[in-house]
Amino acid sequence: MFAENRKISLRQLQALLLLDCFGTAVLFLPAELAQMSGRACWVAALLGGAVFVAVSLLLTFVGKRMPHGTVVEWCRRCFGDFIGNIVLIGLAVKLVFDGALELRIFSEIVCRSMLPSTPVAVITLVILAAAGSLAAQGTECRGRSAEILFFIVAIPLAIILIAVAISSKYNRILPLAMPSFGEVGSGIAAMSIVFQGLVFLYFIYPDLKRPAHALGAVLKSTALTALVVTLMVFLCLAVYGEGVLSEKLLPSLQMMERVSFTGVFLTRQDVLLLWFWMASAVVFLSGTLFFSSLLGVQMCRQAETKRKTWLWISLAVIFAAAFLPENLSAAYYLRLELAPWINLVYLVILPLLLLIFSGKGGKG
Repeated sequence: MFAENRKISLRQLQALLLLDCFGTAVLFLPAELAQMSGRACWVAALLGGAVFVAVSLLLTFVGKRMPHGTVVEWCRRCFGDFIGNIVLIGLAVKLVFDGALELRIFSEIVCRSMLPSTPVAVITLVILAAAGSLAAQGTECRGRSAEILFFIVAIPLAIILIAVAISSKYNRILPLAMPSFGEVGSGIAAMSIVFQGLVFLYFIYPDLKRPAHALGAVLKSTALTALVVTLMVFLCLAVYGEGVLSEKLLPSLQMMERVSFTGVFLTRQDVLLLWFWMASAVVFLSGTLFFSSLLGVQMCRQAETKRKTWLWISLAVIFAAAFLPENLSAAYYLRLELAPWINLVYLVILPLLLLIFSGKGGKG
């Protein structure tokens, strides 16, 4: 139904960006920032978010300058076939890396929080199957699904955050502190994992119904994400204080579990709270699967009908890669160590080079 329709509205693009960026990194972020910058953690989150709002605009400028292709055409035009293909292979590795670690980390969280008797492999297969079925239907299906899921996710989340804000005592954030230059840099690195979904902007521009207005839509979506994430870090600090917060494993989730749903027929509150991240994980993984399969087709100059073959390959590779880390801790620290550097290359350096070389007419 959707496979041949690859056009989405700007509202659907915004919903996709919000869900793609609201992944498992948000669950760990407040504790990470508290360890780095103490009471200034929320300021570090705000400044890091502002940096990636600017990065999203940088990626949008690239698409605006070269609106009739994806990153495959951009890299080959700007760097030539040989260097361009090396860059594209690196991008494929990034998609697999991000998707595999997101899948493994979220599956481990679900296993520990909800289904301790279920093998992680089974949980992983279920999540990957849902993401794969969404990716198989194409861009419009992803856009419409994200548009629907956004409201299902956003309204309960907003209610819970308001309840947390009303019940919190804000003396723990005082006296106000500002992060040092080094702490700001660490905050930017941590926030880069939150905004890893921005890489999908390399592919989405030809699929927009009104690409000329993409800049404003992307700006609003990424700014809202940055503000919501900063609010969650701020509320975690207010609830726990810097000392306790730095020792929490999943402070965002634990903070929201403090809200009581008395009078509501809900015996497993953690199921409702993890639903926010389940929706985000499935949408994000569908993006890694869809765009990695699209990348394979375009790099090999194959017909669109071959995308399903590449999708099966992507499913197998991401599933296998998800189990390379030994456990949750290994997967978490692997992402924490490598992802900021990979994001620096593909979210900052590559867009700058594309803008520079596209202005010079490219190579060949």
